[in-house]
Amino acid sequence: MQPCLLYVGTADGIFVFHFDGGLRLVGRGLEGNAVRGIAIHPQDPATAHIACGLHGWGLHYTRDAGQRFETIGFTDRWVWEAAFHPLHPEVIYVGVEPPMLFVSTDDGQHFTAFQPIEQLPSRPNWTFFHPPFYAGHIHGLAIHPERPERIFAGVEHGALIYSHDGGQTWREALAGHDLHRIVIDPLNPDRILAGAGEGLFVSHDAGISWHPIDELIGKYVHAICFDPRNPATIYVYVYQADGSPLYRSDDGGQHWQAIGEGLPGARSADSLRPHPAQPDVVFYGGDVAQGRSQLFISINRGEHWTPLSEELPKIWRLQTASQRTATQTTPPPAR
Repeated sequence: MQPCLLYVGTADGIFVFHFDGGLRLVGRGLEGNAVRGIAIHPQDPATAHIACGLHGWGLHYTRDAGQRFETIGFTDRWVWEAAFHPLHPEVIYVGVEPPMLFVSTDDGQHFTAFQPIEQLPSRPNWTFFHPPFYAGHIHGLAIHPERPERIFAGVEHGALIYSHDGGQTWREALAGHDLHRIVIDPLNPDRILAGAGEGLFVSHDAGISWHPIDELIGKYVHAICFDPRNPATIYVYVYQADGSPLYRSDDGGQHWQAIGEGLPGARSADSLRPHPAQPDVVFYGGDVAQGRSQLFISINRGEHWTPLSEELPKIWRLQTASQRTATQTTPPPAR
């Protein structure tokens, strides 16, 4: 089994595991904060930004796979997402509640808001049910390395928002929908998938027009993953009371089959990820008791699942990264 890192964001901070057939804990921190987003540096798997919100606050940073953390900022906001620019990782995007998207071009020392987002037509209707903000939040960030000037994000609850010019101007689609995750086809930067409370949607023109995928209409889609070794294979997680929580398509999303019969659900979590380098291996975090979750693994693309971990606090986010020598091992600079 090829090694990788698993960043597991929970209701009580983050766990970082080394996986090589078994799990070994290598990092733990941010206890007391619910982790909503995890952004792993595209060249350094030990470096990550951790977004905390709803039951927790702020944007945090590790350079040593979770052994030490520094708080960057946003301590007065819920942070729901962070993402690195795929080609220039000193550029960092952050989605927050109250709803706004920020960018830093200096490795997180300063952030600037994309103010044109406030002028989008559906903006007055964005909402979220939880105090104290009762406001929608921005998450599900997606940027394709071949077209990095295009930025896509979801508003829960509100719309899909996107820019084709690096954030100078913004447009919206799927207004009134409950957006969760947006992903871009690795082989086609014009093809976008969006997971929402109303189902799974696809765009073939970089976000301008959208169509529902019939087999998943009405399902509460909360995670979407392309297989990094075979992009024709797509996995999704759906939150539903009955039936399989996981589905797989082997033909780029035209047809789907249930692959999670018997697995526990995960509520409104994004806890499904393929192994970054090992074909057919998939990880999933499901709820096994009130406030408790467990990691599961499949080595045959979801056909069979086995428990991988002991019980953990409720899992909200899961990210994986290829294990290799980190390019940065010193503590982050003071900010």
